[in-house]
Order: sequence, then C-alpha cells, then structure tokens
Amino acid sequence: MATAPPAFGRMQYWDDRYREEEAFSWYTGWPELRPFWAQLVPDAAAEILVPGVGNDAAMVQMYDDGWQHLTLFDYSLEGVRRAAALFGERPVDVRVADACALPYASAAFDAALDKGTLEAVYLNGGSDADARTRKLEEAADELTRTVRPGGVLLSITCAAAPRVAAAFGRRREQWRVLWDGDFLLTEDGYASNNVDASLLAWRRL
Repeated sequence: MATAPPAFGRMQYWDDRYREEEAFSWYTGWPELRPFWAQLVPDAAAEILVPGVGNDAAMVQMYDDGWQHLTLFDYSLEGVRRAAALFGERPVDVRVADACALPYASAAFDAALDKGTLEAVYLNGGSDADARTRKLEEAADELTRTVRPGGVLLSITCAAAPRVAAAFGRRREQWRVLWDGDFLLTEDGYASNNVDASLLAWRRL
C-alpha cells in the first residue's frame, strides 16, 4: 500500500517554502554552475526551459549573464509568484505547469536546465517504487518531446541521480550521454566538485 510522498514530493511543502523563503539555489549558485552551462550551451540566444524554477535566484543571475531566452515553470503557484518577483521587469515566460504534462510545443527548446526538479517529480510517487518510476518517466517523455534534436539537457541531481540517469538511459535512441555524473573538468579547468550534486547531461538525437 502506497504512503504519502516525502516532503520534497508534496506541493504543500513547496507552497509553504516559497512563501517563507525569498531565494534559495538548490545544489549550486550561478557562479559555480556557469562554466559547465557555458560549455554545454555556448549560444546565449538559445531557447532554454527551466523546470521547477521556484525561488532560485541563480536563474536571475543566468539571465543577467546573457542567457535571456528563458521559459520557466513551477507546479506551485507560490513558486511562480516568487520567481516572478525575483525576475521583476525582466521579460521572461514564467507560469504554472506540470513537468509531466508540459504546455509547450514539441521541439520548442534548444536546452533544458533541471536543478533537482526531476528528483522531486520522482519523489512525488511516494513509497511506491512503480509510481515513482511512472512519474519520472512521464517527465522524461515531456523533456524528450520539447527539446529539439541537437539540443541538450543538464540535470543537477542528488537524491535520485541513478533513477534520472536510468530514465534517459532507456531513451538511448533519443538521447546521447554527455556527462554521466562522474568527476569532470570544463575546458577552462573548472571542477565539478564545486557543485554539490551530480551533473548529468545529454544531447537530443
């Protein structure tokens, strides 16, 4: 018998957190993330999807650093309100959406940046392993649909890193592994141990 999802898998948790906390960057801030993102997505004109943006001020810094074609969503209305407040007058598309049923056209994005959202989706399945896997598979299907061929997905994850890797590994005809979570150095010598999670990246085939 399934039980309620853990805290990170419940919308009430996120609603409460976003009401109480103005800004928080999961796993890494923008200065630590930038070298890795810039290597994957050097074109600042890329159309970028950011799932589960919430109160992540690192995404505002990303915008200010040049990557301004951002589409951001969160399934929590409070998260969207917080993101809108953080971005202020910056013209980004931020809305309420479900990672398992995205309201975007197929092949709409050149890149997607996931900072812990896929693991939250996985945890939303509660203690039922099959339910967790189904939720993650639905989100993986939607990212596969909305990232265009040649595009990239970067997932920064900890709690469900093996599950996220496996979900996209099952789609090997659609995604090629770029980074598998092992230690890596960028071309400029930045080390992944400055990011407090695994870096997983794929290119859409």
